[in-house]
Amino acid sequence: MYIVTGIYIQAEVLWIDWWMSVVRKERPEMTTRGLPKGLGHNPSADKFVPEELQRMIEAYGNHPSFTMLCIGNELGNSNFDIMQQWIKSLQEKDPRRLYAISTARKIMPADQYMVTHNIPQTGGTYGINGSGTDNDRESIYSKATIPVIAHEVGQYPVYPLWNEIDKYTGALEARNLESLRQQAVKNHIEHQDRKFHEASGALQTILYKGLIENLLRTPSCAGFQMLSMTDYSGQGEALVGWLDSFWDSKGIITPEQFRCYSNDIVPLARFHKYTWQTDETFKAQIQVANYSDTTLITPTIWTLTDETGKLQQQGSREVPLSSGKVNQVDSLSVDLSEITSPGKYYLDVTISGTPYHNRWSIWVYPPYNMPQTNIIIHDKFDSTVISALEQGKKVLLVADQLGKKDNSTPLYFTPLFWSTSFFPGQSNTTLGAWIDKAHPAFSQFPTDNYTDWQWKEITQGRSFIINEHPQLHPIVQPVSDFHINDKLASIFECKVSKGKLLVCGYNLNLDSPVARQLKYSLLHYMTQSNFNPSYSIKIDTLKKMFAYTPKAMVSVPKGFENSILYISCGKQMKNSGSAPWTATLDHTEIQDERCKYKVTCDNIWKDEKGTAWTGKNMTIEIQTPEGIIGDLYVKFEDWNHQNRAGLLSIEGRESILENQKGKERWVKLFIMREDTNDGKIVLKTHTKQGGNLMISQIAFIKQ
Repeated sequence: MYIVTGIYIQAEVLWIDWWMSVVRKERPEMTTRGLPKGLGHNPSADKFVPEELQRMIEAYGNHPSFTMLCIGNELGNSNFDIMQQWIKSLQEKDPRRLYAISTARKIMPADQYMVTHNIPQTGGTYGINGSGTDNDRESIYSKATIPVIAHEVGQYPVYPLWNEIDKYTGALEARNLESLRQQAVKNHIEHQDRKFHEASGALQTILYKGLIENLLRTPSCAGFQMLSMTDYSGQGEALVGWLDSFWDSKGIITPEQFRCYSNDIVPLARFHKYTWQTDETFKAQIQVANYSDTTLITPTIWTLTDETGKLQQQGSREVPLSSGKVNQVDSLSVDLSEITSPGKYYLDVTISGTPYHNRWSIWVYPPYNMPQTNIIIHDKFDSTVISALEQGKKVLLVADQLGKKDNSTPLYFTPLFWSTSFFPGQSNTTLGAWIDKAHPAFSQFPTDNYTDWQWKEITQGRSFIINEHPQLHPIVQPVSDFHINDKLASIFECKVSKGKLLVCGYNLNLDSPVARQLKYSLLHYMTQSNFNPSYSIKIDTLKKMFAYTPKAMVSVPKGFENSILYISCGKQMKNSGSAPWTATLDHTEIQDERCKYKVTCDNIWKDEKGTAWTGKNMTIEIQTPEGIIGDLYVKFEDWNHQNRAGLLSIEGRESILENQKGKERWVKLFIMREDTNDGKIVLKTHTKQGGNLMISQIAFIKQ
């Protein structure tokens, strides 16, 4: 067995994706460099690239670090058959390294490794599934037949410090940042840049840590690639690094902290959740990912401490930490019953006599009965609340279902992706939240000044745009994307008429220890004399802010509740037989207003088994919000046992629909942000066997 570890650097010499060849009148900035044709369709590039590849082999072929070669990044509009011939020629000439055709678009027979964010028909190569650390992506990577490296993991932006503008002392002026700062000035948040920077930076850190550890726990994963450790000043200011554009530290993480979870040897812990109750036993599995060239034989030590450093429990075990694998080391079990107050605790794992150490936070809550008070708790700003406030009462408004698009934004735990100016269709326009952790509202809810993992459980709801209230200081303030710079509030207090109002945009009614603990802490605060908000807001203003729109009831299969489009194909058709396709014959169980669609097929078919779109060749075009990522699910039918099989093409990426043998089959197709950057996706089907293909249901779930 050979173990190769190191830093993989992808020098992006060539990048021509399909969307670069699309004219978009509403996005003129996307065509400032012309409309380049992909390889195999571009005579000058088709001459240069294979010749340059040969020159690279001749110049660097004997270099010991030259272990992998890929033609280019995301070559989405290129001819993969032609490029495959170039790679085969290189493999025959110099087989000493691994070769690949492109990253992240298509896996070809000649590929000896792949850097991608999705394995076709299998799933994504990175992401955190579950609410703790007891997760990995082995079920996906284990199905790969070649080494697979996760492509461009994360890409979480951090709010900028406006004094970075002063660094631009040369020919390049930071006019973009200056313009963004002016929007912050307009909305009275310019002075909060450091708070937002620290909060969004801390969130970025825990997310990168979570993603990297998830991959380290995956034995079949060949590695991971991050786009950059520095900010990318193009494509709409993608400030996704932990270093700024000048390669200076942003002050959000140190090299020593980063090496705790990104190193050749990394201690790991598996536990299934971050939040615990005192009537539970905290259990975890200790592992060590050792991808160094050395097997270690030394004790691995774990400790559980509170925030003051007081030891709760500890353990140690010595097992060989074999090179080239994820080693099972120990299991721990800690009785939490002696904890009497809510707190944050640290699990530390250290390999004795080495610099290798890692840390995780957990939160422990005792059981509480909600305080018996006269506080009105309500989820709508209606006559009940208004009357109570006019009578001088206290009201806790659970506002997670309130607000409209023009005065509120949805809450998300993770930040938006890359940049909203480059991917403008994202419904998420926030970078975490800044929390006034010293506020008495959190006396019974331990928190830092950013949304750590305990907030993930309850981050469903709304934040409210309060640009017109410069003197209102939120208790929790979601960080608006710096391209927007709205002043937001998800927890805030105000005086209303004779009463006192505390607003919480998080869902406090979840069956969750976190929701119960936050609700308890807010109510506890409201019973104290220091709950005395001074900032007044008029009732009419709040009526507009907290408008309520009832949600329509939908009936879709389990797992599809979060679809933005769900179609039962031809379900409205009344008579058996065939009919030309029209959208009125479909039943859209769920349809986002932006998700219009059209279908080109032979007909809609109905019999006693069901209804479906049918055709030898079909094209389904779905309009989408721009720049979103997700999965398109398509249900193919073969209820009359024609052994249907076909070829599917989603935005030019082909996959095979194997012989259905009379069975229904759901096909999952990954939708990249680049696919939706033009505001639509196109699925084409071609029948290989069985006369035609049949589609009975289709769903699009946005990640």
